[in-house]
Amino acid sequence: MADSSFTTADFHNLVHKQLLNVVHETLAESKLDWALVAPFLETARAMCRADFREGAQIRLHTVRADGDQWVEAEEAYLGIAIPDRDSGEAWLSETYWLSDVALADADPAQVRRIVAGLRRSIGKLEAWLSNEDEGPAADKRPGESGSTSQGEEDA
Repeated sequence: MADSSFTTADFHNLVHKQLLNVVHETLAESKLDWALVAPFLETARAMCRADFREGAQIRLHTVRADGDQWVEAEEAYLGIAIPDRDSGEAWLSETYWLSDVALADADPAQVRRIVAGLRRSIGKLEAWLSNEDEGPAADKRPGESGSTSQGEEDA
């Protein structure tokens, strides 16, 4: 295979799997000390960080594909896509329902904190939308002079 045709997507799809298998076999057979394993882990992290920095697409979504159409999703979900730096082909594409992320630890206290945090986020989003709806004169951030929220008007 010529160097020019071997992309980072090829690395992630082919070489990555082989390296992972070799690492698993080596660890199982030799029971390496953590000090010997850590550099491999840090190198793998550095390689992935570069792809995340250069082209990661982390978005919240509200629609899903249904055949050849887009329909409203059951709830909002997080989409993570990491494209190859050379070809643009995604080597990682994952989606997660927000409720699944929030419920992952099955800790009611943590879920309550997440719900409260989401409410604060929704408040900021609504304030931003309100400013956008006001038109070009609304160049100020929520809470700055000239921008009032419904709660401020009632006070």
